[in-house]
Amino acid sequence: MQKVLKVYLICEQLDPDGSLVDYKDIFKLLWDLQKQTREIKNKSIQYCWEFSNFSSDYYKEHHEYPKDKEILNYTLGGFVNDKFKTGNDLYSANCSTTVRTACAEFKNAKADFMRGEKSIISYKANQPLDLHNKSIRLEYQKGTFLFYLKLLNRSAVKKYGFQSSEIRFKAIVKDNSSQTILERCTAGVYDMAASKLLYDQKKKCWVLNLVYAFEPETPEALDPEKILGVDLGVHYPICASVYGDLKRFIIDGGEIESFRKRVEARKISMLKQGKNCGGGRIGHGIQTRNKPVYAIADKIARFRDTVNHKYSRALIDYAIKNNCGVIQMEKLTGVTADANRFMKNWTYFDLQTKIEYKAQEAGIQIVYIEPKYTSQRCSKCGYIDRENRPEQSKFICRKCGFSENADYNASQNIGIRNIEKLIEKQLQTKCESETDTT
Repeated sequence: MQKVLKVYLICEQLDPDGSLVDYKDIFKLLWDLQKQTREIKNKSIQYCWEFSNFSSDYYKEHHEYPKDKEILNYTLGGFVNDKFKTGNDLYSANCSTTVRTACAEFKNAKADFMRGEKSIISYKANQPLDLHNKSIRLEYQKGTFLFYLKLLNRSAVKKYGFQSSEIRFKAIVKDNSSQTILERCTAGVYDMAASKLLYDQKKKCWVLNLVYAFEPETPEALDPEKILGVDLGVHYPICASVYGDLKRFIIDGGEIESFRKRVEARKISMLKQGKNCGGGRIGHGIQTRNKPVYAIADKIARFRDTVNHKYSRALIDYAIKNNCGVIQMEKLTGVTADANRFMKNWTYFDLQTKIEYKAQEAGIQIVYIEPKYTSQRCSKCGYIDRENRPEQSKFICRKCGFSENADYNASQNIGIRNIEKLIEKQLQTKCESETDTT
């Protein structure tokens, strides 16, 4: 499997005399490569669009679509890539990666273009630099991780007066997790894959989104027949349990709610301050005047990312501790309509994504089920009724009287194998019973 590590870089390129090159000169070079990357991507899209139009005209005349190899003597991707073998400074493997990326994005969105549902792709200025896996080298020297990134082709090496196509950067390592990952990449335990180099406008430095690959270890103790049902909700962000087990894993929503109150109070305060702000913020439009307010959105995003990482890790640890080989979750696009606005924007999809890739690392299978009726079904007798939930957090079965926390009851239902088929059968039986009664 593959994961991404964000690594902030400090340029340490040496000139032929062994002196450090001014970082401003390296930045200028990287921005130039960034501009060339954008031009290559946009021209690649243009070539793909032109061949698409040619294919449409060809079909009208011959009643079949042309084969690109017969027309171009290449695949379309190869034909487009051949157009950029000269005329730019990019290392050839990186250039090929850039072209393939653009062609693939065109192919994936082509049907939407034709239906008029999307505009033709147009790449903006702040494009990441594509790095082929062979253009990334990592060394550990005197307590420092050094990245050697091949960015320039042969002609560009001469043009800029460098000794080789590699530009040297020092990695900024701030935590033990990043340290461990880089150590494993250096030792060859993890393989470095195609990655991206991009400029962080806020921190004013370059960042390497390093993609690394490894084979997940599968613990032998996990039982593929043991399912952990996971309910994601408003009252409890996560409530999980194994069917028939009174034990449960619950994360209370208090941390999120407390943060929400602080954020909203701070936002109101900043908006009030904006009315009486200093001269530096007056006269430059509402964007400038309310800039501190917009910065709060970044704070929310960082908090959400941190909390979702923490919650997902705790859930996976619970699953491993209880030998669960399977985790079942609902297919969610959001939370219930009666949730407050802050909770609606919490992005449970992000939480599910983090749970999924951590589960893959641990060798746990993820199964998604349809969410219909799992919150209305009694996990004891199977009776389904909307009135079984008199309150958001409470479940009382109108048939057998079973009373429990609503999220726990839902997690019990979600943890049943083939629950969708079982609910469908129970609804059919209930419908037939009500029909016979009438």
